[in-house]
Amino acid sequence: MNISIENTAPLGRKLVVELGADEIRQEMDSSYNELRRTVQLKGFRQGRAPRKLLERFFGDQVRSDVIQKLVREYTERALAENNLRPVVAPEVVTEEADLDKSLRFTVSFDVRPELVVSNYEGIELADPEIKVSDEEVEAALGRLRERHGTLQKVADRRVVRDGDFVLARLEGRANGEPLANFRVEDRLFAVSSEALAHGLERLFVNAEIGVEARQTMDYPADYRERELAGKSVEWRLTVKEVFRRELPELDDEFARDLGSYANLDELRRATHEHLIEDARQEGQIRLKQGLLDLLAERNPVELPLSLVAAERRAIDAELLAVLEAQGISRERALESLGERAEELQARAERQARNTLILDALVAQEKVEVSDDELADRIVASVREGANARQQRADFYSRPENREALRAAMRREKAFEAIFARVRRPAQTQAASGAEP
Repeated sequence: MNISIENTAPLGRKLVVELGADEIRQEMDSSYNELRRTVQLKGFRQGRAPRKLLERFFGDQVRSDVIQKLVREYTERALAENNLRPVVAPEVVTEEADLDKSLRFTVSFDVRPELVVSNYEGIELADPEIKVSDEEVEAALGRLRERHGTLQKVADRRVVRDGDFVLARLEGRANGEPLANFRVEDRLFAVSSEALAHGLERLFVNAEIGVEARQTMDYPADYRERELAGKSVEWRLTVKEVFRRELPELDDEFARDLGSYANLDELRRATHEHLIEDARQEGQIRLKQGLLDLLAERNPVELPLSLVAAERRAIDAELLAVLEAQGISRERALESLGERAEELQARAERQARNTLILDALVAQEKVEVSDDELADRIVASVREGANARQQRADFYSRPENREALRAAMRREKAFEAIFARVRRPAQTQAASGAEP
């Protein structure tokens, strides 16, 4: 094996690995011997098929398997022999694969920067003051009423009003042709400017049951929804039924219907306590992020480009899944990510910096995660998966995913150890003006 190493950037490295014919031949012979033991060809006893016949039937697959195996094994060996630690999985490119002569491939990656985290002993951070006002309690109760509201069919009028819910057919047409993503049958719409995009509330309000309403709207060339951008769209709406949301009265009966409250006052007290706890948890999250930001400020480190890119891919994938789950087209979701590129890049860099700092703390604090701790976390994750339990179980059956989880748990433990040593004044908690 011949190896050359090139520094492509301050943290970038490129290995060129070349294997000779003898090394390749040894692996090819081993692969065909194993294949001969396991495969049975017509006319030959198992283990007796000639090499040339195996090459004719299985040559392409054996060649592919041998290349993959050699690349994997010799990449690991080259990294270990040169004491190189890629910060994320290397990019491997096969440049020459004439297995009768040689196999040459390149391994490109960033090394982990040397980092010793200092200046974290004796940090003092103040817990945020927690306040929950009477108005916030009442707002929370209002949201609770909304969640328990019911839709009642409107029987005393045929015209749609703002705040209604309607079962309707909606179609958008441009140049006389229907728009593929803007044609729905028997869909329930909430009639409000917040719920209806593209100015459609103007079409819905005052529409009459059973009478097709039409309205043409012009959209600018830079409109956020590409299918509508620069078009004059004729919207056609046919309302079939109208509903109003009926909210329960906020009284003792409503409190008792929720299950475990004797009266409305008890529900108010419980709501106040829940809001206090939510505010406390949110405050702790902000405090922990503040500690990470302070550690990053005190311990500057050069960011490996590959690590930032990996963080960005993860962020983009997560946001894309959220947007598509909200019913946004993939094309529009991708546009949204592009519009937020600067913000998302900054977030990726922040997460990459946090990862490097936490990994350094893992080493400095000598943090370990036992097999039992890892197993307990996996079991908890699978149980929480509800409908995705089998998928999670399959995911964690792979060693690389278990080790990724172990690494994440080490970071958690290291950070919690540091956070526990941060000096903080006693937490101040302010309740609302009057006891709920």
